[in-house]
Amino acid sequence: MTMAMGALSFDPRIFMPPILKGWSPDQPALEATRRRNVVLDQFFYDVGSLTQAEVDWLVQERTIAGSVLVVFPRDARGDIGIRKYPDHATLRATPGPLLTRFAVAGVGCSDLGAAALARNLADHCGQPVGAVVAGYGLSDMISESIGGWFMLGAANRFLGLLYSMRDVWMADGTEATTAPAVRSMQDASARSIAGPDTDTLLRLLQDDDRRSTMLLGHSKGCLSIAAALSRLSAPGPSPALDRARSIRVVTMGAVVEFPAGLDKVAQFLGGLDWFGAMNSRLDRGHVAIPKAWHHLNTAAPMHLDVKNVLARADALFAEPPVDDAGAPAQAAQ
Repeated sequence: MTMAMGALSFDPRIFMPPILKGWSPDQPALEATRRRNVVLDQFFYDVGSLTQAEVDWLVQERTIAGSVLVVFPRDARGDIGIRKYPDHATLRATPGPLLTRFAVAGVGCSDLGAAALARNLADHCGQPVGAVVAGYGLSDMISESIGGWFMLGAANRFLGLLYSMRDVWMADGTEATTAPAVRSMQDASARSIAGPDTDTLLRLLQDDDRRSTMLLGHSKGCLSIAAALSRLSAPGPSPALDRARSIRVVTMGAVVEFPAGLDKVAQFLGGLDWFGAMNSRLDRGHVAIPKAWHHLNTAAPMHLDVKNVLARADALFAEPPVDDAGAPAQAAQ
């Protein structure tokens, strides 16, 4: 809204009546997008895991790009067990234990869907979870559309190609000369996927004293997590990247490419989820859930059950039992 005249600049809203000074030319589009995202999230996410007071409050909230909702297990903090922080810096400055688990939703990505996904994880682990929210402005409407969803999937596939090329160069000894160019392309491709949620997640992963233990993504949120980890790895080895290698990553509704060395990944895709499959690397290891589509809403048929997914992920991450000599124990017949 600011106009420049030579070396001077001014905001024409200073001439408006006070009631209109907060107006923005994209406000109607923003409000329409926000309302639509709330409706989408009510279908796609397990909103029933939230209390009615939480739903009423979240529906009235305006999404702030890169904000974080701290979601406690149900009934742990009364009727509203959710705290909202506008950005990473505000969350980081808040006294108390540091969050170690984060969830990133997709599809509509309103506060409602983000909180519902985080509540599922909080109830599972019995600990508060940070829901990293993607905020939408007018400029996001194209990239957030179905066409943009396909573009993000293509960008992640290109990342996979870069990782494969790097592996080949490392094998033949030319990686040292090609590394800067590959890392530059990797960072640029990851940034093409990135949004406010990716930026916030990256900052959280870079906190020196935070030991994150789990990342949970759904739909486009899986791509956001992959982009954050790719941007973290692009500069090369670092303490933050070393910490990230121990994080358990669970994706639902999209099978995505992750940087080499980040091996604690469990990916799940509904057997009927053609929408997620079109943006997935189906050649990557994943678990197909029979008779499940893209949504997580337990009140709708053919849903992907988050509780079941998290339980199966725990089993996949569990280390095999060992005998007294340290060798893998034989399974009972």
